[in-house]
Amino acid sequence: MFCCLKNCLNGVLPAQSVHITKAPNPVQLDTSHMGHEVVIIKNGLRACGTGGVLANAPLVQSKSYFEVKLQQSGHWSIGLATQQTDLNQSVGGKDRESWCLNSNHLVLHGGDVVYRLDASKAGAPNSGQNSPGHTVPGSVPVDLTPASAPVFPAPGSGSGATGSAVIGLPQEGDTIGVAYDHVELNFYLNGKNLNVPVLNVRGSVHPCLFVDDGAILDIVLDNFAYGPPPGFERILIEQSLL
Repeated sequence: MFCCLKNCLNGVLPAQSVHITKAPNPVQLDTSHMGHEVVIIKNGLRACGTGGVLANAPLVQSKSYFEVKLQQSGHWSIGLATQQTDLNQSVGGKDRESWCLNSNHLVLHGGDVVYRLDASKAGAPNSGQNSPGHTVPGSVPVDLTPASAPVFPAPGSGSGATGSAVIGLPQEGDTIGVAYDHVELNFYLNGKNLNVPVLNVRGSVHPCLFVDDGAILDIVLDNFAYGPPPGFERILIEQSLL
C-alpha cells in the first residue's frame, strides 16, 4: 500500500526549494550629498522638497543609464553633476558643475542654455535664438544671460497629435532616461531620444535630481520602464568593475 501511494504521489509533492532574497541595489540617492531642504524617501529612490541630491555612485563604467519617473509636476531638473555642485539651488545646470534638463524644457550648464525644447517649432530648422530669461509659459523662471541654442522639436511632432510622447515635452507621469558614455550625455523621453547631446561633461559625475514647487521624482536604477540604448547598462558601483 505504501509503495502504491508513493508512486501515485511521485512528481506531485513539491520539491524542496531554497528561497533566495534579491539583494537591494546599492546605488541610491545620497543623503550625505543633498540640499538642506531636500527630503529622500522610498528607500533612497524618491526626492521631494527643495534643492538637489546626488546618487551615491559616480558613473565610472563606459556606458551608464538610469531613468527618472516624473511622479508629480513642479519645478525639477535631471542630469549629472559633480560633488562640487551647489545642491541648495532649486535649479540644476546653473553652475559649472552640473548638466541638466529642466522642467522649463531647457538643457542648462553653467547658467547657459545648451538646448531648448520647443514643440511649437515642429518642422523648423534645429537652430534659433533664445531671448534673455526665456522660459516656457508655466515653467520655473530662470535668470539667464542672453544665449543662443539650437531649438529641437519633438520626435514625431505634428498637427492633430496629442500627448507628451508625441509633442516631446516632459509631463507628469513621463519617464526621462539619461545615458552617458563619457563623450555625450543624452536624454530620452519615454524611450525616445530627444536628440539634445551634451558634450564636454567634465569630472567625476553622479546622477543628480533637483526638485521644487511640489515636484516629486523617482530615480529608477534597474527594472527600467523603457530600457537603455544598445550597449548601455545600469549604473555599476566601482568595486564591481575591478
